[in-house]
Amino acid sequence: MKKRILVAALMLMLLALSVPTSAFAEGFGVYEWSAAGTAMGDNYMFGENDPSVLAYNPAQITKLNGTYLSVGTSWVNAATSVSFKNSILNRNNGNELDNEYSPAFVPYMYYATKAGKNAWWGVAIFPRFGNQIEYDDLWPGRYDTIYSGIQGITFQPTYAFKINDKLSAAVGLDVNYIKLRMRKTVPALTGVANPFSLGDIDSDVEGNSTNIGWVASVMYDFTPKTSAAVVYRARVKHTMDADAKFEGSLLTGPYRLDTQAHGTVTLPDSLSFGLGHKFNDRTRMEINATWTNWSTYNALNLYFDDAILGKTNKSESRKDWKAAWRIGIGIEHKLSEKWSILGGYVFDESPVPDDTMDFTVPTGDRHRGSIGFKYRPNANGELSFAYTAIWAGNRDVQSHIIGGADFSSAYIHDGLTQVVSLGYTVKLK
Repeated sequence: MKKRILVAALMLMLLALSVPTSAFAEGFGVYEWSAAGTAMGDNYMFGENDPSVLAYNPAQITKLNGTYLSVGTSWVNAATSVSFKNSILNRNNGNELDNEYSPAFVPYMYYATKAGKNAWWGVAIFPRFGNQIEYDDLWPGRYDTIYSGIQGITFQPTYAFKINDKLSAAVGLDVNYIKLRMRKTVPALTGVANPFSLGDIDSDVEGNSTNIGWVASVMYDFTPKTSAAVVYRARVKHTMDADAKFEGSLLTGPYRLDTQAHGTVTLPDSLSFGLGHKFNDRTRMEINATWTNWSTYNALNLYFDDAILGKTNKSESRKDWKAAWRIGIGIEHKLSEKWSILGGYVFDESPVPDDTMDFTVPTGDRHRGSIGFKYRPNANGELSFAYTAIWAGNRDVQSHIIGGADFSSAYIHDGLTQVVSLGYTVKLK
């Protein structure tokens, strides 16, 4: 039985490297790190008998007595609507459009074990960053984006230890993999003062990068029922070499260019704070807050080996994002020996300023509500299920094309992301 579980976990690890993930928290951060954690609104720094705390608060694995494995995934789909004003490029579309149906899966796997009297170690595979949004090829915002996809996976080996009866700490590596794909339309214009359009060309840029960061956490138990923790994750700088393709039919004839693109993006560092309290043996609560330094994402600039349309070999996009807070509360209540109910709420602050708002992360501030259950079929196994709804605030978008040749303005509204999570945790020994 245990061998079958380990084989299934290995298959899930391979799956994690092949499927896209989606962004549902501030910026393009991902917090669907476990089904049980998602059920509590991702407020899970003090999860009990669960190795997935490696993602939330690695020092918490010092509470594990034995060897644990946890696997699972979340199905996520983001939906939003856009209203355009004075749209010129709508062609066969109206001025009210929705994003394409583009669900994604967010898999995870955790393993943790006690290695000595005061030592523990573990391995985590989970996504920290991701984004997937897709629109119709002919929609009015196609000069901004048609498809934006970020697939991110973190491999985190971790060592944790007890300093004394009340104080624990953990350190780990963040082996961070990012795969990026961006599709959009590029206008072929001649002249500067009075530009004339020769048509459109489609651009498709795809590449990947791997680099290493680190994580550290400290946890203090005031009493057996009340604990506090601080977790810091370092920023990770990615330098990417990508394949770039440009193709279209212009007034001057067909156009095609295959070249290489190069760019650098620094993923943000973050600082998380948590306070957990057990009211009794059946009910516990957490309050978590995370500050993410999204100011590291100040631009998305690509530089090409060959000039596009013989004019420019660069694509520069100012972002100027700001640091943002994420604050939430979660509760877990044991209904019986076999069942527990969990719930949570999170407020996500958008890091995107008004003047650089676009359609790649089409949301404002977000409110997130979650509910879930745990079921224990036996003494060593636990199934977790969660449902989450994320309501996104409305935002205005201004045209980023000179002269507003696509539309004058747009209004993003009715953003709703739904998440269904399923996971299984087993005590191996």
